[in-house]
Amino acid sequence: MLIPAPMRKVTVVGLQAYRDRILTLLHDMRAVQVEPLGEEALSYFISEKGGSVERTIADETLRFKTLASALPPVEVQARAHFPDTRSLLEAAKGVTIDGEVHDLKRKEDELKSLRENLKETRRILVEFSFFDDDLSLLQAKSVFSFFGSLQGAKYGAFRDEVTSLSKDSYVSGPTIDEDGKTSRFIVVVPRDRAEGFAKLAQRHGVRLIAVPSELKGTPSSAIKQLDRRLESVTRELDEVLRQLLRISVKWYQVVLPIEEALVVEARKAEVIGRLGRSKTCFALEGWIPARDLPRLKGELSRITMNQSYVSVSENREGAPTLLTNPKGFKIFEFFIRFYSLPQSGEIDPTLVFAIVFPIFYGFMLGDVGYAGFILAVCLWLIWRIGNKNAGPTIVPRFLVKFTTTVVPPGAMKQLAKALVPGCLIGIALGVTFDSYFGFTLGQLTMGYFNFAIIGPVNGLPAQMVYVAKLLLLSVYIGLGMVTLGLVFGAINCYFNRKWLHVAGKVSWMLVAWGVTLLGLSLVHHYPGSWLISYSQFFYEYLALALVGVGGILVCEGVMAAVELPSIISHVLSYARLVGILLASIILAYVINFITVIGGPGQAPMIAHGIGFAALGIALVLIGALFNIILGVFEPGIQGVRLLYVEYFSKFYTGNGRPFIPFGSARKYTRPEFVEHPPRA
Repeated sequence: MLIPAPMRKVTVVGLQAYRDRILTLLHDMRAVQVEPLGEEALSYFISEKGGSVERTIADETLRFKTLASALPPVEVQARAHFPDTRSLLEAAKGVTIDGEVHDLKRKEDELKSLRENLKETRRILVEFSFFDDDLSLLQAKSVFSFFGSLQGAKYGAFRDEVTSLSKDSYVSGPTIDEDGKTSRFIVVVPRDRAEGFAKLAQRHGVRLIAVPSELKGTPSSAIKQLDRRLESVTRELDEVLRQLLRISVKWYQVVLPIEEALVVEARKAEVIGRLGRSKTCFALEGWIPARDLPRLKGELSRITMNQSYVSVSENREGAPTLLTNPKGFKIFEFFIRFYSLPQSGEIDPTLVFAIVFPIFYGFMLGDVGYAGFILAVCLWLIWRIGNKNAGPTIVPRFLVKFTTTVVPPGAMKQLAKALVPGCLIGIALGVTFDSYFGFTLGQLTMGYFNFAIIGPVNGLPAQMVYVAKLLLLSVYIGLGMVTLGLVFGAINCYFNRKWLHVAGKVSWMLVAWGVTLLGLSLVHHYPGSWLISYSQFFYEYLALALVGVGGILVCEGVMAAVELPSIISHVLSYARLVGILLASIILAYVINFITVIGGPGQAPMIAHGIGFAALGIALVLIGALFNIILGVFEPGIQGVRLLYVEYFSKFYTGNGRPFIPFGSARKYTRPEFVEHPPRA
C-alpha cells in the first residue's frame, strides 16, 4: 500500500494471423496500457495503419450507438458472441430498422416540442384570463400586442408612459396576483412606436410575452381548444412510443450486444495505430502490473498455440502509476490526485494521509456538537448524492446551484466520505475536552455532572497547563511527521541508488531533532507543569544539530543551508492544530458566557428580559453556525496544508501519469475466444 503497483514494460510479438485474437485478449484482460512503439522496435517493424475495415467499424459503431440511444430500454436476457470481425459486421448488416426508428424519433421529438408549446400557451392564457374579449382583436397588422407583468408599484407610471407614446396605445388591466406584488396586463402599441416601447419596457423591468397569433376567441374558449389539442397530441405521442417499444422488444437485445462488440472493435482499431508490423508478424509495447505478467504470458501461449513471444524490459523510466490502496482508503486518493499523482517508483502517501488527516481534522474540531452536526450533514450528502429515490431536497435551489458550481456532486460526495472519520474523532475528543457547542456537561446539567480529561479553556487560568500540554504535543507531532517525510525521502533515494541524497535526508533528520530538542531544553521547568527540562542534555542536542548541518553541507552543498530555517518552521507549523482548536472553543465559550452562562456578579444576557433573551439565543445560534462553517473549512484546509507542505515536501515528487489499461467491461457479449485458432 505504501508504493504503487510495480510495473513492467513488455513487448509482445505475434503472427499477423493472431493479431485480432491477441488484441481481444488484451482488451478483455484490461491489464496492459498500450504505448506507441519505441525506436528500437521500429528498427525491425514499420508502423501499422488502419484500413477499410476499421473505417467500416467506426461508421457502424456510430450507427448502433444512435439506435441504442433511440430505442426504449428492454432487458437483455442473454450475452451474444461474435467469433470474429466478419461475423460481427454481417450481424450489423442484418439490422435494417434505421429508417423506421429515425422517422419515429423525429415524430416523437416534434410531438414533445408541440406539447410543451401548447402547455406553455395554456399557462399564459390562464394567467391572463381576465381578458374577456376575442383574442383576434389583439392581432391587427398595425399593432404589436403583449401579455405583460411587473411589480405592482410600478404599474401606474408604466401605464402613463405607454399611453403617452401614442393615442392608439392601450393598456388593459391590471389584475393583481395572490402575492399582491405582481400586476398582469395586456398592452397594445402601434408598430411605428415599437422602438420607443421596447426602451420603456426595459427601463421599467416589464416581462413581455407576445400574444400568439393562432389564438381565436376568448381566453376561456381558447383554453378549451388547447386542452382538446393537448389530448390529441398526447394520444399521438403515446402511439409513437408504443411503436418504438414494439421495435425495441424485437430488436433491443440484438442491437445492444452488436453495439458493445463494435465499441470493442473500435477500441482495438484505435490501438492498431500504435503497433508495428512486418510481412508475417506484428509487435506492440505497453506497461503491465507485475502481478498480471504471468497471466498474460499464459493466456498468450494458450490462444496462439505458443506462437507468440513476450519480452520484459528492465527499464522502469516513464512507467504509469497504478495505486493499490484498500477500499476503505481509496476515498483519500482524491486528495492525492488533486495534489499530484505519485510516480510509479515512489512512495504512495495515501495510507499515511488517510490515517493522519482525520486525526488532524478531529483534533482541530474538538467539540461533540460541531463534529456531530458536520457528521450528520456528511452522512446526508453521502445518502443524497446520486440517490434517485431521495426525492426533492429542502435546501434552497440557489444554494444547491452555487455549491455544485464550486464543487461537482461527485467530488462533494468524496469529500463527505473523507470527513466522516475526522468527525468521529472530533466527537471522541469533544467528550475528552468536555465541549458541547462550547458548553460543558456541568453547564448543561446545571452542575450535577462535570467531566473533562483535558479542558483547554474552561477554568482559565488553571487550565493553561493543558494548553501547554497540547502545544508540546503538537510540536512532537510536527517532529514526527517531518521525520516520517524525511524517512520516506531517504527510502525513495535508496531505491533510486542516490546514496548521497540518502545521507542528506538523514542529516536533515539530525538537524530537525537536534534543534527541536535543543529548543525544548530551554523551556524552564516550573511548579505545576509537566514540561520536562532537558538542560542536562543541552550539549548533546547541540552536537546533534551541528552534525546534521555538516552532513547537509557535504551532501547537498552550501546552497542547501538556506533551507535550514524552514525545517524548524515546518515542525512549529503543527502548532496550528492547537491554535485552530482554541479559536473555535474560545469563540463558542465567549458567546455562551455572555449570552447564557454569565459569571460571579454578572448575569447573562438571557436574564435581562424577553427581548435580551431572544437576542441572546439568536447570538448563540449565529455563533454556532459560524463555528460550524469554520469547522468545515478551516480544519480541512489546514489539515491538508500540513500534509501537502510540511510533509510531502520531504519526499514527494509527483507528476506521475495514471495507468489507463486498454479495454472495457463487457455486459452484453461474452469475453471468450474461438475454440480453434486460425492457421498461420
